[in-house]
Amino acid sequence: MELEENMLFVFMANILLGAHSLRLPPTISSVFRSEYFLDGSCTLSIRCQGINDVISYSWYQNGSQIKDNTEIVANKNTGELVISKKCTNQNLGLFYCRAENQYGSTVSPFVKISEPVLNSFEMTHTSDVVVCVENEHCQLKCYGKPICEPHDACAVKWFQGSGTQNSVLRSEHTTIDLEGNLHFLNVSKVAGNKSYACAIWNKRIRKLVMGYSITLNVNDSTAAALPRAIYHSRSKALFGKSAILQCIFSGILVPEIKWKRSNGSYITTNDKYRIGPYGRQLHVMNVTYDDEGNYSCYVNNLTQTPFLNVTSPPTFPENNRSFLTKTINIFTEDAIHLECNTVSSPTEKAPVITRWMKNGISIRSFQDFAVLLLDNNSVLKINRAHFVNAGAFQCVAENSEGIAVANFLIELENVKGNGSKLMIILSSVVVSLVILVCVIIRKRISRRNKGWKTKTEVDPNIYTLPREEIDERQMRSGDNIHIYYTAEETDSCYVYMN
Repeated sequence: MELEENMLFVFMANILLGAHSLRLPPTISSVFRSEYFLDGSCTLSIRCQGINDVISYSWYQNGSQIKDNTEIVANKNTGELVISKKCTNQNLGLFYCRAENQYGSTVSPFVKISEPVLNSFEMTHTSDVVVCVENEHCQLKCYGKPICEPHDACAVKWFQGSGTQNSVLRSEHTTIDLEGNLHFLNVSKVAGNKSYACAIWNKRIRKLVMGYSITLNVNDSTAAALPRAIYHSRSKALFGKSAILQCIFSGILVPEIKWKRSNGSYITTNDKYRIGPYGRQLHVMNVTYDDEGNYSCYVNNLTQTPFLNVTSPPTFPENNRSFLTKTINIFTEDAIHLECNTVSSPTEKAPVITRWMKNGISIRSFQDFAVLLLDNNSVLKINRAHFVNAGAFQCVAENSEGIAVANFLIELENVKGNGSKLMIILSSVVVSLVILVCVIIRKRISRRNKGWKTKTEVDPNIYTLPREEIDERQMRSGDNIHIYYTAEETDSCYVYMN
């Protein structure tokens, strides 16, 4: 059974190899993130890899090919891009890799490469005074927050007094919202007559910048404070990433917050959801478009409705991804229609086709290919008779969240030569069938010989050619397929096809 399964594999492989000559441009196999940031030493290394006999690689920055210099090196043999720059610019731009072989070139997904950055606070005024009432809710705003990238490496911290010795920690009575503001849920007199300051920490570059000082004064309470709903978030997350929703309630002895989906079902911690301390934050893992919408958080008879917006770069319906490779075989002289169908998330505007490329180079003069753009540039029509060489065409689509790239690998077939290709396919099928027959015969003979133990009688009137002479005569045979096997050796089977 195992031998027959192996031969079935050989049989199918021969058919496929005979049916397709693989005269195609490379296929990019690397998986890239949509955005990269330089590390703490302001360096970055990315490798582009392709399959199908890649001859060389090249990298492009903002549409121009990168020439090696002291800051950026693109290795044409390995596809590695090494960046070493001073951390001065926020954005290095859009990059893509181009892999080339003798049949054309394909491109990788577009990636944004940026430098980590943490600017200074906008110091509109040097100090401020906030007055709150004991046991009431009290908020200190973090004004003038600086730009901090990458976003997931940045955190807002609050400190009491001058310097960074005394951190204000999240607790039952204090918390920090997603905008960086500090909340005293039931402020005490002890917290008053002190100064506070917010700061931004960027762990990527291990840098902290301080904001201006706020003095908090707390007056005596004249009445018992009632619980109040004071904050809920409007959050956004990329498809497949994680999201954070937040609700904050004030008051003394506020119970833990409960969460519900829009359909009314309660949310508990599991593989999909994680609820933070005191129930103030809801973490949604691996978000999909079904996760978009309003959520509800409850405390006693108080309710808030944070909203989650799920978005993504343009995607191709064929694979629901932002990168597509599609092989197209052309057997006729008809015009070629390449359709670049991309979609956005439900709340996004439709993607815009920003450019078409051939072999990784932007097409600037469409007259060279007798090109016609249809359906708002989403369809590229090319007159088949105006070019001979095969290659790859690329479509680039954008929306507010990113870029999608499609590679169309085109193999042009010679219409007059289709007969010869058909013969190759049929020959491959015949050879595969012959091999399969040999295996079956060989297996039956082997079973028979295990049961029989007899001597082979040789007729002296029959002359048997030596093995070497048999092979030589097989090589000189005509156009027919010859099968030779001997029962004595139990495993001899020769196939020759001219």
